[in-house]
Amino acid sequence: MKNLLFSVFILISNFSVFAQYTDVINSNRPGISQGAFAVGKNVLQFELGTNFTDLSHKTLNFSYVKETELVYTIRYGLLLEKLELIVNGSYNQNKSVNNLNGNTTTKLKNSFLNKQTLGFKYLVYDPYKNEKWHGTNLYSWDKNNKVRWIDLIPAVSVYAGANYIPDDSYFYNDPFTHIKSGTSFETIEEAISIKGNLITQHHFVGKWVLVNNFIYDRIGTDNTTINTITTLTHNFTNPRWSSMVELELFKNDIYSDGFLKAGLAYLFSKNYQFDASFGTNFKDTPNKLYLSAGFSTRLDWHRDIPPVDKELKKKQKQDKKLLKKNNKNEKKSQKQSSKNQKKANKQEKKSLRKSKKKNK
Repeated sequence: MKNLLFSVFILISNFSVFAQYTDVINSNRPGISQGAFAVGKNVLQFELGTNFTDLSHKTLNFSYVKETELVYTIRYGLLLEKLELIVNGSYNQNKSVNNLNGNTTTKLKNSFLNKQTLGFKYLVYDPYKNEKWHGTNLYSWDKNNKVRWIDLIPAVSVYAGANYIPDDSYFYNDPFTHIKSGTSFETIEEAISIKGNLITQHHFVGKWVLVNNFIYDRIGTDNTTINTITTLTHNFTNPRWSSMVELELFKNDIYSDGFLKAGLAYLFSKNYQFDASFGTNFKDTPNKLYLSAGFSTRLDWHRDIPPVDKELKKKQKQDKKLLKKNNKNEKKSQKQSSKNQKKANKQEKKSLRKSKKKNK
């Protein structure tokens, strides 16, 4: 019975998209795109993972890198339900073999802090608050289970942040930065740059979610990066399980590529999610294959604010206005009555004086 209730609880959370906060954790993992919705006010969420990557570069005489990357994202619902503070980055350890020197092979081993980013995300538009569009229809199976034209209207968020690139990290996302060091291929990136992201999110027939990120990254450097990420997520009949496929494309003058990824996520409890994914790229400069495993958890200090009854609020406003008007009319009436009374008293006194004069 407890498991059944929990399953229903999860299903409700998947279908209920009329608020930022959800009763179960809503993680961006195992993908790397950002969803449009925030975690909710006073919710602190951690999304952590480990990536295992093999890379080989044809142009660099098949030099290769074997890498372990610890990635993290920290999200906090700040001040408003729609506003989110995000900190993300990675710590890398790699072993590489440099074949650029012909017959001489050089082995390298590096541990370093990679790109770190601090930013804010804000929900600009949420069509799912419109219950006429997205409320459950008790009389129509089609409206609840088929894609409609209004499903093409997405939730929209904007993101703005700042990147910090440590001296020993990858420049422009290039995993062969250290092998290229001291050669004609060497590149250098500015330590501080700006990142912007336009985020859209669609929900289709309850179980499908489509997220798009349109990213303009490393603004203020010599090689601004244009990055697009499309993630399609599907919730299974068993609501604890979900799957995703993701396509990422990015381009700059130093390193451009595309990645195709697929993964699974398992909801262990309302505050814990585990995931695994794998992926590869399209090019052989370098050729990349990676596996990833991770989990997400949250500290939930969210407190529900009762929804505002617009009709009641409107009626209260009208009643207040009417009461104010009645009070004003009553004061006006009392003032007029007092004025009339004074006038009558004055007339009465005048009549008395005239009467006294006649009697004399």
